[in-house]
Amino acid sequence: MKKYIIPVFAALALLASCTAKFDEMNTDSTALTASSVQAHMVFARCVYHGMSNDHQRNFNLNDDMYAHYFSEGLGWTDYWRYNEGWGNIYWRDFYTERLPEYHLINQILGDDTDYNGMRAANDIWNVILWLRVIDRYGDAPYKDSEGNYAGQGFTMPYTSIKEIYPDLVARLQNDVNLLGSPGSKTFGDYDLVYANDWTKWKKLANTLIMRLSMRMCNTSEAASMKSAFSSAVAGAMSAPSDYTRVNCDTYVWGDYYDRTFYDWANTFTSSDFMKMMNGNNPGYATGVVDPRRGFWFAKGDGDNGWDGFPNGNYEIDTRADVKNAHGGSGSFAKLNCYDKNGFFFFNFHNTRKENLSWCLASYSETCFLKAEAVLRGWISGDAQAFYKEGIKASMDEVAYMIKQSGGTNTISETEKTNYINALPSFGSGETALRNVMIQKWIALFPNSAESWCDQRRTGYPDYYSGVLTYPTIHPSSLVASGNIVQRIPYPDNEYNTNSTMMPSKYQGGERDQQSNLYWALGGEGNTQAKNTAPKNL
Repeated sequence: MKKYIIPVFAALALLASCTAKFDEMNTDSTALTASSVQAHMVFARCVYHGMSNDHQRNFNLNDDMYAHYFSEGLGWTDYWRYNEGWGNIYWRDFYTERLPEYHLINQILGDDTDYNGMRAANDIWNVILWLRVIDRYGDAPYKDSEGNYAGQGFTMPYTSIKEIYPDLVARLQNDVNLLGSPGSKTFGDYDLVYANDWTKWKKLANTLIMRLSMRMCNTSEAASMKSAFSSAVAGAMSAPSDYTRVNCDTYVWGDYYDRTFYDWANTFTSSDFMKMMNGNNPGYATGVVDPRRGFWFAKGDGDNGWDGFPNGNYEIDTRADVKNAHGGSGSFAKLNCYDKNGFFFFNFHNTRKENLSWCLASYSETCFLKAEAVLRGWISGDAQAFYKEGIKASMDEVAYMIKQSGGTNTISETEKTNYINALPSFGSGETALRNVMIQKWIALFPNSAESWCDQRRTGYPDYYSGVLTYPTIHPSSLVASGNIVQRIPYPDNEYNTNSTMMPSKYQGGERDQQSNLYWALGGEGNTQAKNTAPKNL
């Protein structure tokens, strides 16, 4: 059994139990006390580091590859090579830093209703970070039988996703209520998400309720989740400007796309996604270039500069175009980082005028969730209309981002219409759901954490190339050839110090990447194989 150690915020976390000792030591008025800790600074740290800490090893070398947005081309994780030292980073940072920060903010704010908006934003952000844990690993230490939440120094048993998800939804519903009367206090300049716009925070909370509820559509909790979903629709995101993102500070050393893609050439655009952009993906050919392509990407130096690198290519060491890709000079499509009209534009001279951001939620996602809800009978409405609105909203969101950096390019109504008219027939039932999920996959880019969840939950997109079954599976792989990666194994430290609290399947030391999470298509513990036709409806 283990207790969580809080190295970074040890001094701050101890304030609650040691305040009396400050008096005993006769400390003067400048001494550190619980009341002197600034909630807004802790919140800014929690937000920024919740996204930025070890992004390459946390997400780029895992979720980005599994979502088929990027390919890695170096043989590290792109053909199911498992690296425990990378897979455990997010878990470690979350439990030792992000959770203590969350609880410290709540301690500082107390129960004063003037802080309702700040408390709600802190909780909404904590829910977002919880999803990054349970949607990757599965069951996790969350809350004990006495109602104590993880991160407060208590030993915690593992809680099942079946219990965690409804609790997260209930928390978000409470946050929505708090934001109805947010109070007069704000985070000042330290709200890196919405700059204290409580209306947008409220919309985000409702959109997250929809997301979490839909994640449980294949489970026994679907009925209660349907009710939560329906109640949240009216208050969810309603415009491209509701886009939830956290700006990357390129003044600070980091390992986001500006560095991993251009400085290090450690990641590439995925062949699967670029074929979709080019309109020639064999599983979804449209014959029309996606209008978003030139905003997200820039042409590479080769004859086929709009191509991406294939996921799971085992002959990486002999590929000249990969070897020559250092500094972004390879033959493949690049991220559009250097043009003000680029979605990933970064500007070392003025970070306030750049687009490079961690993207978390959007109005277009809300539209696609509503389209899926209609198909599942959760709400009434026109699924195809919501689907088309989602596509248009995604294009408008791209244009919205461009304006932030002073760019002027946009996507015309004619381009939107021409693209939509070239798409496969919408159809009904499973065919319609497939179309919705493929377009949602495109619109979510580059939010790979969410996109990978959708793929596991619905089986779509269902036409990926070699990434699902490679000619050679690496010896360290924990997924059989032909199966889809479903999860990241628990950290070794959990097996060494907390095994009796883990799910029974793993108490004997078993590690795997292919066992479905509770909400995944096909049911918990099973596997999802390539070329198995998804069946949702």
